[in-house]
Amino acid sequence: MKSLEYRKPIEFTVPAHGDGAFYVMEDIGDDFYGYYHRHREFQISYIVKGNGSIMLGNLLRPCAENEIFLIKPNDPHLFYKEESKSTDTSVHIVHLFFSLEKLAPFFEMAELQAIRSLFYQIPSSKMLSAEQAIAIKDVFLQLDREEGVQKLTQILSIFDFLRQQENQLISLYSGLHKVDFHDSDGLRINSVVKYAIEHYKRNISIEDVATLVHMTPTAFCKFFKKRTKKTFVSFLNEIRIEKACQLLVNKRVESISEAAYQCGFNTAVHFNRVFRNVMHVSPTTFVAQHSVEK
Repeated sequence: MKSLEYRKPIEFTVPAHGDGAFYVMEDIGDDFYGYYHRHREFQISYIVKGNGSIMLGNLLRPCAENEIFLIKPNDPHLFYKEESKSTDTSVHIVHLFFSLEKLAPFFEMAELQAIRSLFYQIPSSKMLSAEQAIAIKDVFLQLDREEGVQKLTQILSIFDFLRQQENQLISLYSGLHKVDFHDSDGLRINSVVKYAIEHYKRNISIEDVATLVHMTPTAFCKFFKKRTKKTFVSFLNEIRIEKACQLLVNKRVESISEAAYQCGFNTAVHFNRVFRNVMHVSPTTFVAQHSVEK
């Protein structure tokens, strides 16, 4: 994994990377960057290898190989890896960061007006499915190997490709519009998110997470709801359901009940109710739909 000096969470806000207009970070290792974080730069990420989920604001959804994510400045986010019993669970992701503020004069050129619109007027973070994104994969893989004009040419080709695919971009509304995090709040949220992802299989009480961030249960519930627009129980259930979906889609369990118990639900009835609330279909229907897709 490259550039470890940039992998430390600095008060929840990632600093600008060097003096260049564009910064490329290529992560190859056992897991994605493990902190729920935000930064002032626009981020474009190509997942070369590794499946899992992305948490963006209060949105939780799957992420998979060959998908591209366009993440707006200051949208808090976290990629985390799918659990797997296979021997090779490594990940590979290429990130491109750039400051819209710093590049404003550059994008004023008439030739770049369409691209400027894509980045400066984007209403929410977006993603591009693997079916469309794979056409630009080789360019992303070369980004960290190029310098100077060659690097700029590759970046412009990515921008133009995304412009051409603009109608195919899928909105990832974070649910945190105009909500500002102070750095100390971000560190608390990060601790809670990491704890929930690492311990979702067991019973987690409000008292557990409140103690983790040195708050009373009542104060923590108000704090979490205000900054994520959902309760901690709802957030935890979404993590559990997302993990259950991964188990069911990849046929890593023998039954729906087994998926429920592996993901922290004490009864199948409770699991079915929460699953339907999160996914808007029953577990049985979900499995049937994905069996047809495969």
